[in-house]
Amino acid sequence: MTPVSPDTSLSASLDAATALLRDARRIVVFSGAGLSRASGIPTYRDADGLWKSQNALQFSHAEDLQRDPSGFTKFWAQRLSVVESAQPNPGHAALAQLQRLRPATRLVTQNVDGLLTLAGGQDVLELHGSLRRWRCDHCGNRSGPWPFHRCLRCGSHARPDVVMFGEMLNAGVLLDAQVAAQECDLFLVVGSTTIVYPAAELPQTALAHGAKLVTLNLEPLPHLDDAASAVLRGASEDLLPRLLAGMA
Repeated sequence: MTPVSPDTSLSASLDAATALLRDARRIVVFSGAGLSRASGIPTYRDADGLWKSQNALQFSHAEDLQRDPSGFTKFWAQRLSVVESAQPNPGHAALAQLQRLRPATRLVTQNVDGLLTLAGGQDVLELHGSLRRWRCDHCGNRSGPWPFHRCLRCGSHARPDVVMFGEMLNAGVLLDAQVAAQECDLFLVVGSTTIVYPAAELPQTALAHGAKLVTLNLEPLPHLDDAASAVLRGASEDLLPRLLAGMA
């Protein structure tokens, strides 16, 4: 028996995934931090990830704004600065291209960087909100402006419009994502560990309703790979453009 090299195995997986994309009518792409890694956005659980930072742990809960307003605002302003200086990478561009080729494609993301929209993605479902939007929880102001990250309407400290620990996902956005998962015939996981609930239920929902599953991640996803019709191991900024090139 001739051993199969990793390159041969990856090529076969790419061919299988491309064929699934070609045949699919309704596609859902579920992306996580791995999609934005090449844009310079820190991930969460890697060796240099955000959860290794004490500041990230201190200022990622909803009540931290009241506990330490200046520290909270400084931390999130620094994160916003990183996001605002970042640009979409080839993975983001490939997903926007996929949406142009298959207009029924829904882009669902756990990322708060807004890069999928910046790349040309339409109606992106941002499950955890967006760091590019801020809001005032004291008076409900969502329109800004936010000089020195304060609300002009009431003077309170503003906060990012992102879902923090202790908060629920936006019910409308989650429902849209759940419906998309139920109605799709192909569900593609990109750069996500898919272990944070309730978002992690989406691929299982798609499978339960008869969709095919493709996983694309640097590390194995034991809870999903076994059920996938194609497993792609590698960086999304490399593999997504190759997938789209195969559809041309």
